[in-house]
Amino acid sequence: MEPTLTWLDLTAEDQKRMRRVLALLHEPRTRDEMGLARLRDTFSDALFPGTTTIQTRLRYVLFIPWIYRHLEARPPAPDQLSSRARQSELALIGSLASTGEQGVIGIRARGSLKRLPSSVYWWPLVRWGLFRPGRSQGWYHARFHALTGRRKRVERSDDPGVIWSREPTWHPSLPRAPERFPEGASFELTRAEAEFLQGRITESCAGTLLGWLAQEGAGASAGSFWDNPSVEGASADVRDCVELARRFSLHVEGMALLYNLLLAERYAERVASAGQDPGRKRSRERYRKRLEAWEARASAEQPFDPVTLWVFAADQRTRIPSPQRRFVERWSRRLDEIGARGVADDGALRRLVADREIQLKRNRARLANTTRLLEWGGNAGVGRMNFRWGTVRRLVEDLHAGLRPGLRTATAPGSVRS
Repeated sequence: MEPTLTWLDLTAEDQKRMRRVLALLHEPRTRDEMGLARLRDTFSDALFPGTTTIQTRLRYVLFIPWIYRHLEARPPAPDQLSSRARQSELALIGSLASTGEQGVIGIRARGSLKRLPSSVYWWPLVRWGLFRPGRSQGWYHARFHALTGRRKRVERSDDPGVIWSREPTWHPSLPRAPERFPEGASFELTRAEAEFLQGRITESCAGTLLGWLAQEGAGASAGSFWDNPSVEGASADVRDCVELARRFSLHVEGMALLYNLLLAERYAERVASAGQDPGRKRSRERYRKRLEAWEARASAEQPFDPVTLWVFAADQRTRIPSPQRRFVERWSRRLDEIGARGVADDGALRRLVADREIQLKRNRARLANTTRLLEWGGNAGVGRMNFRWGTVRRLVEDLHAGLRPGLRTATAPGSVRS
């Protein structure tokens, strides 16, 4: 049975926390071998609010409102809302797939798709202010007919004295859907659509890197966002957040590399006599070389002070669990004592990383469970944290492609209000 979340009458702060939980439920199972997900996600939310790692293309944040606007114009029976919405989303998948578009959610699963695009993109609809009530998709479905009926009664009223103070379901400046949508749908934003989304993101994400890139990131193609030249013009607060994210990402990269070196050594010990998988046994030398390269980069940095992390987390109203805090502090303190170049063979750091895996996974820890060790694929959670940059870069590219001069300025010829 799949878990569900029910929305009650919560305070604004409670709602914010619940939306973060909902957004995290959308994340794929990224490898978090050292249990740093909460810090990683706190940075990701601070830098790029409204995003998740499985988003693909920006125009989805218009597709979803267009689908629901069409349903609002011709409301289905209450017991058919979910099925009608699903049918519309599946029709959208078919239209996008027929054009050869890249980034189509559900292109393989089609009718068996469980996680619809609307569930993937509901968080930015809320966070960026497109869905005006600012509530969950389930809340909207539960109140769909009441909201639609009230809106229609107001629209039909001839009494100029009638004042309707209820906020509209969707942003009043939301661009119109193309005629015959979703037929012929593509991910290409019109200039009017791009300008609307730029305004929404810039306003709702002011003071964040995403807000800055929406306005100034036309060349956001760098492999890492901290290498993006446009960041230099951002506010001091944004630059400070970027720099802390960069330093944290580099600082903890060594944890995963050391962990994989320990796995490689243990694996070689266990399979040496059986003569199994010589390629994986050579991983010891490979991870020693990778650690040496990391040590050289980390040694060029000033010592990392984890206090800056805790201040940052507190500013973001994120509570860091005590075991995670102690682990990072011990890693940082030991690096400060011995220098980054001594990591590979330092007994204290080896025990720290091994104990952390056992603390997190207990009897499923690879370093303590031979069966799990033999399932090791040779690369467990290695690489710099990029804080969703791969996803965000594509979204920003879509936005600025729509803003380039010479593009059509209307949504589509003959477009109508749905």
